[in-house]
Amino acid sequence: MKCIIVGLGYFGRIIRSKLDGHEIITVDPYNAEADHKSISDIDTIDGKWFVTTPATTHYSILLELFEKGVKDIWVEKPICDKFEDTLDIFSKKPDDVFLYCDFTWLQHSVIKRLGNCREIKHVEMKWLNDGSMIPGDVNIVTDLAVHPISILVFFLIKSRDILDDIGITYASAKSVLINGRSRKGITFNIEVSNTSMKKNRSVSLYCKDEVFRWSSDNECFIEGIGNVEKSDAIEANITNFFDRNAIGYPLDIARTLNDCDCLYNASLH
Repeated sequence: MKCIIVGLGYFGRIIRSKLDGHEIITVDPYNAEADHKSISDIDTIDGKWFVTTPATTHYSILLELFEKGVKDIWVEKPICDKFEDTLDIFSKKPDDVFLYCDFTWLQHSVIKRLGNCREIKHVEMKWLNDGSMIPGDVNIVTDLAVHPISILVFFLIKSRDILDDIGITYASAKSVLINGRSRKGITFNIEVSNTSMKKNRSVSLYCKDEVFRWSSDNECFIEGIGNVEKSDAIEANITNFFDRNAIGYPLDIARTLNDCDCLYNASLH
């Protein structure tokens, strides 16, 4: 299958490494390794197109691909850096275009298994990085907190629930504490930080009669459940994209992310 990767940076190279056996064409005006400098240099609309450029460029690139007539488009999270632009993209997306956003962790086998838990009362999540670079066009919320936020939305939807209130109790350039509750009363705390000595992710679900805990220190084990089959979440996302099988709530995630981002930016001032 023909695969066109627009943006050959950190994540674009990861995507390229997952596409063995496919015809790969790369586009990047700033990378000498790329096959082309511009989307307009490519004379085909066929194949699977991956947009892995900085978030601030997603809006214009997606519109260019719509205009070009491309039918299958993967866009790296977030869909756009501004919620208004995300809404505009969905309003202008042609009906025959399949647009996929890679909320990677929703395809992780552990998260999918935890999504089957019932009668959740409280959610605790920690998303800690060890000082890794955050791209200049995003912040701690839109780059890192997007992952636990997408997982939270997934848990709520699986519980037939929606977010009712969200707040920020601490905010700095490198850390944010998020809390809130759902319409049915599920409470949550999320810690996201780029100041940890060790990279770690953890999720705890406090259900009516049981508690389930998971940590990336033991990636394939959930306390209270046991071992879970190991999977490659990025490869699972690519399979879904190839099969045109998308999650059904990207706007719910985008809206929650926007609410959190607005509160975060207000808390900094």
